Amino acid sequence: MKVQRYEDDSMNKVLARIRTDLGSSAVLVSSRTENGRTEVIAAQDYDPAKLDEALAELERRKLEPEEKHPPLELLWEIIDDEKSSRKLDQKNGSDSPVQKVEAAPNGPSLESMVDEISKLRKLFEGELAHVSRRVDSYQPHEAALIDRLQTASLDFELSRKIVRKALPCASLEAGWRRVQQILCRVIRISDQDVRQEGGVIALFGTSGVGKTAAAAKIAAQFALRHGRNQIAFITTDTNRVGGQSQLIALGAVLGIPVQVLSDYEDMPDALASFAGRQLVVIDTAGVNQRDAKAISRLQELTKQNPSIKPYLVIPANTQEGIIADTLQAFAAIQLEGSIITKLDESSAMGPVLSGLIRHKLPIAYISQGQKVPEDLERARISHFVNHINRAHLVAERRAEAREKVPANMAMA
Repeated sequence: MKVQRYEDDSMNKVLARIRTDLGSSAVLVSSRTENGRTEVIAAQDYDPAKLDEALAELERRKLEPEEKHPPLELLWEIIDDEKSSRKLDQKNGSDSPVQKVEAAPNGPSLESMVDEISKLRKLFEGELAHVSRRVDSYQPHEAALIDRLQTASLDFELSRKIVRKALPCASLEAGWRRVQQILCRVIRISDQDVRQEGGVIALFGTSGVGKTAAAAKIAAQFALRHGRNQIAFITTDTNRVGGQSQLIALGAVLGIPVQVLSDYEDMPDALASFAGRQLVVIDTAGVNQRDAKAISRLQELTKQNPSIKPYLVIPANTQEGIIADTLQAFAAIQLEGSIITKLDESSAMGPVLSGLIRHKLPIAYISQGQKVPEDLERARISHFVNHINRAHLVAERRAEAREKVPANMAMA
């Protein structure tokens, strides 16, 4: 691993030098600005395990004469606008502007080349500005810790905020332990368990997220503890083909009565008819997260029936953008918590976790499989933190395996 210190009067110039010397895959270890000068430490072939040793060596080299890098100011003047080009001509003792230089026969003019390079420069500076905003003021171990969180597909900005709360740290592993402690605080777990306590719950969510299956699993587990005569189903899913019949069939198998409602206005009467039951599970119709009118109706349902505790059902195999839109759409409803489904169909838990952390929505249950009742369990903080840690370890082992392949081939 090569670690180098760079200093210049702007972040863009520093990043340009880093990209020239170390390539686009260079990792920025730290940066600081003092007296108008920006100093950045960057690494090539980044290896967290060797970082401390490399930084110590860099400090030792600081006492030695620094190797001079070719200044980039001249390049910027060459590809800048006409005013800068004339300035360069004056430096070279010429009064004629660049535009008057004749091009070679059958070749592009220097004027057009300057124009094209100027456009490329603007694109390059825009990219550098974007990168500088993301990596400015990095501290030692910050990039490595963010990378570990992102192996579990956690959102970059959220990962960065969590890591910065953990810094400074004496070592990478000490920082990682601190990150896991922070995760234990920011991932909220519901302190209520309707499988034990009962009540009236409603499952909200978009279509096909597993609301009916989750309702059946909760009801079946409650029945094992308290008896099936203490449970009732209510379904408002009259839009989806087979929506009612699915819950009715499950109710028949479990021996649980099911009442079908075509209008939310009938909910008070339905709840009154099941007043003697300890647990009532309401399976609602799936709504599009962009259907503000449908979500408003669900909000009104909870306001008119305050005994209902609404839970948002979110599948883990959904894209991050859709999860964010769904959580934002249902934010107006006073949700009791969330249920994460389809964990067995997802390779990464990061997107759904990122959304739930941002919206501070507690997680009540997780579901991974189709079996009733066993494929649903109460959410535990250790489950999520272990998943993130396991994702990092798997990525680390794969990286080590890739590094060993050339050596093995060479031995053969």
